[in-house]
Amino acid sequence: MAEPSIASAVVSTTTTATANAAELRLACETFIPSATTAVTLRETTGGVNNHVRYADAASGTYVARVYNNGKATTRVAFEHAVLLAVEPLVAACDLGFVVPRALRARDGSGDTFKILPSGDAASVFELIPGTLPKTRYADAVGEATAALSKCLEACEGDVRAIAPTSPTSVYRDIFGAFVAKGGSREAFFAEMANNSGLDDVRPAVTRLADYIRALEEKLLAIEAAGGLPETLIHGDVHYDNALVDENTGKVTGIIDFEFASYDWRMMECAAGLSKYVGEKDPMPFVQSYIKGFCRRATPTEAEIDAIPDLIKLRVLETVVYFVARSVAGEDDISQLALRADNYAARVEWIDANAQAIRDAVRASLASRQ
Repeated sequence: MAEPSIASAVVSTTTTATANAAELRLACETFIPSATTAVTLRETTGGVNNHVRYADAASGTYVARVYNNGKATTRVAFEHAVLLAVEPLVAACDLGFVVPRALRARDGSGDTFKILPSGDAASVFELIPGTLPKTRYADAVGEATAALSKCLEACEGDVRAIAPTSPTSVYRDIFGAFVAKGGSREAFFAEMANNSGLDDVRPAVTRLADYIRALEEKLLAIEAAGGLPETLIHGDVHYDNALVDENTGKVTGIIDFEFASYDWRMMECAAGLSKYVGEKDPMPFVQSYIKGFCRRATPTEAEIDAIPDLIKLRVLETVVYFVARSVAGEDDISQLALRADNYAARVEWIDANAQAIRDAVRASLASRQ
């Protein structure tokens, strides 16, 4: 089947919300050991959801983050619980990558995040060396993702003992992010149809709404057939949340655990693939990522059959997420407008190549034998 062309490369932008410099500095003073002396804040590249800066201090360079999540402190607490539980397991992994390590508050409380006067949470993390791989080293990113998935599965019991449920809705509850901010399924479709900020990309937005309706039926069918294996997942591992060593091509770190949850295990793979399918010629990246992922993971037949729909779910849930953030005043609808054409093209490419994606998984598993 002919492959639909992808309109443009994956869009990378920053949030339109304004960072409060005073609060970023307060975060540094709260956590950085030498923050009684001057701290220099520098812009980072990428990042859509939160306010993140490099913080240069006498004791080193750190990463300061002020969360822009509607003051959802329970999500921050869950993220930090996951990081604390999974870190020793990742450290024991032979791939040599790390996960973020939050500094403890200087006041001796042991806290890894603090609530600022605005009500937003803030943390400061140790700097992980490496650069964003983008489409390079897809095999290594896939393998590291599968290795992390096994570590998260191993520490799920420890995290559940602290937090029996996750504050982030499961992906298959596709409108969960909007409902959590006071919206509904009906309000989502109304916003998609009527928001003037989407008028310039109206054809793509209309198609995206139709794709979401069709996916709802697919998800019901998966659930009716018994669902899929579920565990603790990162939920957002892709080439913009991985760091690599340019000299070796090895993954040095996996970052941004803010969407960690108890969800279908194969959503971890789907999240990674959802980025590559937005590129101009996706299949080589898709095959390389899957080869690496299947080196350490063994998906079930049900997971293999579902993977095209799960990749679409990851793309389309993000559409709902951006609408939810816009309605909640956390960001601007332009964040979706910038991506609408690309998101629609991703879904169309997945539909055209669904069997090839499944075949790539089966071939990678067969090559291990």
